[in-house]
Amino acid sequence: MTKELYIEKALLIKNYGAVCQRLAGAHIMAVLKNNAYGLGLLPMANFWRELGVRRFGVGDPADAALLRGEGFTQEEILLLRSTAAPEEINALLDNNVIATVGSQEAAIALSGIAEKRSAVAEAHLKIDCGLGRYGFLPRETDKIFSIFSYSQNIAVSGIYTQLPSGLPRKKARACIDGFESVLAALREKNIETGLVHALGSTALFQHEDLPRYDMVRVGAAMTGRIRGKTGLSRVGAVAAPVTDVRWIPAGETVAGLLKLRHAVRTGLIPVGYAGGVLVDRPAYARLFELTAPRRGYGNVRVRLDTGEDVPVLGLIGQNHMVADLTQSRASVGTMARIEVNPLFAGPIPRKIL
Repeated sequence: MTKELYIEKALLIKNYGAVCQRLAGAHIMAVLKNNAYGLGLLPMANFWRELGVRRFGVGDPADAALLRGEGFTQEEILLLRSTAAPEEINALLDNNVIATVGSQEAAIALSGIAEKRSAVAEAHLKIDCGLGRYGFLPRETDKIFSIFSYSQNIAVSGIYTQLPSGLPRKKARACIDGFESVLAALREKNIETGLVHALGSTALFQHEDLPRYDMVRVGAAMTGRIRGKTGLSRVGAVAAPVTDVRWIPAGETVAGLLKLRHAVRTGLIPVGYAGGVLVDRPAYARLFELTAPRRGYGNVRVRLDTGEDVPVLGLIGQNHMVADLTQSRASVGTMARIEVNPLFAGPIPRKIL
């Protein structure tokens, strides 16, 4: 009777199909950062490899090392953030990982360490077109040119940008125009940029008119949690057992705030908002938010393995919820399945079915 996060492969394939309809000939880079958006780093890496995808993006050098150690030896892996930290650069070189260079400091550090190792470091340049976290500004062309002219131990194999999520069309277009100005400046000097990529999952589905270039980075789309009419299906459900059953008489309070009008047979299910129930993140998030009410009767329903759907009573707690089993055949040990956002489901084991 253990908790598991189930990922339905049929829904992943459905979402993959929705992605492919929008690629316009571009290739996919499978983004595996944050444990593949909660879907599971290694399960999703294997899923993508089965589909023929051979380019991966990660958020941490340790993720790349794990992939290499699990047999992903021929795939291209890109670290999707700039770094000038020596220990991280050495880890990238140890595992044949493509670095992101988003500053002069990162370029100097990468080139210097590669030179000491008698190596050539492969890298993609990051252009900051509005997100403001890292990358060269479009007007900093002299700094960009210097990498090609003076960084002899860096081989640039790509250039990319990232759009802030939720941008209206006009602002998204302005970001791409800034990126295009950099590409034009490089072409004018006959500088080969390698792979060009700009769009992630959100921009892919929200801006049909933006160029796809050579490649699109796909991660969040596989969870099905892109706002708007996308054709995507939400993926992710925690299966957890009913661990206790009791009757609560009328007039008593259940799960925080709900005062009962009649006696209710309740079942305790050990998963709550710390396991991702009702937790999601809006565009431009500063804090996590609950996307549905957590109080009252019947705001959330769970599916039992008896085939019944039963309502959740009162507040959903951090690590548990209370279900109404008055009309149910369920007992201790009955499994319940609750939809969750995998990104916020914590350390619950993942399983692709």
